[in-house]
Amino acid sequence: MEQIKKKNLSLILLLILGLIWGSSFLFIKLSVDTISPITAVLLRMSVATICIIFYLIYIKKKIPFKNLNVKDYLIIAIFGNVLPFILVSWAEIKVNTNLTGIIMGLMPLTTVLLAYFFVKNERITIHTFLGVILGFLGLFFLLEIKNNLNNNLLSELAIVLATFSFATATVYARRIQKFQPLFVLSGSTFFAFLILLPLSFLFENPLSLDPSNQSLFFAFVLGILNTAIGGLIFFKLIKLSGASFTSTVNFLTPFVAIVWGYIFLNETLNINQLIGLFFIILGISLVHRSANI
Repeated sequence: MEQIKKKNLSLILLLILGLIWGSSFLFIKLSVDTISPITAVLLRMSVATICIIFYLIYIKKKIPFKNLNVKDYLIIAIFGNVLPFILVSWAEIKVNTNLTGIIMGLMPLTTVLLAYFFVKNERITIHTFLGVILGFLGLFFLLEIKNNLNNNLLSELAIVLATFSFATATVYARRIQKFQPLFVLSGSTFFAFLILLPLSFLFENPLSLDPSNQSLFFAFVLGILNTAIGGLIFFKLIKLSGASFTSTVNFLTPFVAIVWGYIFLNETLNINQLIGLFFIILGISLVHRSANI
């Protein structure tokens, strides 16, 4: 009974995280409309840091800052926050939200392979393999929303690089001993803010910007919902179900991104996306079946 409850909780958290992170691409698109990419990410991480600090004060917890902790925080801050968020924000100046969500769906395959080599209790079974294949088959159908992927090749490659960065952070988090999701989220978010602050002033001029209320609003939403709340769910899932299963959230996010892009930005939605969704959900179920949960 306890095992069944654990599986059900993992599925519920995965669906919630898929909805939250699937909306990220729309929010990023709207935030970088009048805010430069690094500054937009800095604002996002600033808001997330403040939220987490108030939460820690409320529950009367302190982040441990031993040498090993700091190392873990820095690595996840760089590969899980700074690098991928900047890359995606920069790319979305030109790339549609639906295509961004689709490319981010490449992450599970990278994560499964990295986890196989670097995490002892992660393994590739026939169900995991078939699940990933079906997921990419779904992505094949979803790619029909854009006929020529080479129009913005550099931006699209930046998103691909972001998927590798996220996968690295996911697998590394799984290797942390005595893994505490709240502390990892808090520490990595705080260090991401410290890294982004000088980068923003070095490569951009944030004080000269004239952001719209809409861009500011969605930057705040990204900080509160997509980073603080979504991050805690993400790390909780890694601890509960493993890196490979958690990475399958990226099979959900493309469809969510497509729906939001269609509703709010008039981006294309057709039968191919619905077929893709079918294969993606089937892939998730197979990977879930083989996960150690």
